[in-house]
Amino acid sequence: MGCVAGAVASVFFVLPLFHPAAPTDLCLNGLLIKPGQRVLTRLVISRLPSGTVIDIPVHVFRSTEPGPTVLLMAGMHGDEVNGIETIRRMIRRDLLRPLRGTIIAVPILNIYGFLNFSREVPDGKDVNRSFPGNPRGSLASRVAHRFMREIMPLIDYGIDFHTGGAARANIPQIRCLLHQDAETDALAAAFGAPFTLHADLRPGSLREAAMQQGRRIIVYETGESLRLDEGGIDLAIAGTFRVLHHLG
Repeated sequence: MGCVAGAVASVFFVLPLFHPAAPTDLCLNGLLIKPGQRVLTRLVISRLPSGTVIDIPVHVFRSTEPGPTVLLMAGMHGDEVNGIETIRRMIRRDLLRPLRGTIIAVPILNIYGFLNFSREVPDGKDVNRSFPGNPRGSLASRVAHRFMREIMPLIDYGIDFHTGGAARANIPQIRCLLHQDAETDALAAAFGAPFTLHADLRPGSLREAAMQQGRRIIVYETGESLRLDEGGIDLAIAGTFRVLHHLG
């Protein structure tokens, strides 16, 4: 899909002055997103037999200064509401204003699971075991494939927000590959969660797919499914800003 300037999206503002060393235009979902823009676009994944469209909201916040692109993503599992609320609050409070580089925020990857209080997508599969996906596969596989095609090539680093599953409450923690990659260790240290755990890459996971492409993603978990953990959300927001500060 080619990129078209001014294609259907919600553009909040465009900074009028571009720095001579400003980053280049970014292509996402057929849109040409320029330095300084803030854009909301939606990735259409599929349509259910009922006619319901499955799409994913993607917020893009760009500085006029060059720098890394950081992904903030939640709702991989639809019942894990703490990460969704973390990103929602940062967007609602207008906190995502990068001094340089770009922030891509995906508050809910599994929108259908969120609406139905479900961990999985409608076909019963786990999106986080379906990467890199297949455009003709299951719904979970198609979600993963669209993410890999549209978003993964754009990012350098990421934080993937999760919650304890199966009515299990997790203490706020970062999960990542510890002591195997200096960049990942630095991201985890910058986040500064109460606990940082070594977690091997799982087949079909977002972290595995990212690492295979040389991109670093850490996972933050707090609380339990379908229940807000206010302390864990506050820690998530603070840790996110420490990571962003670490990256400049």
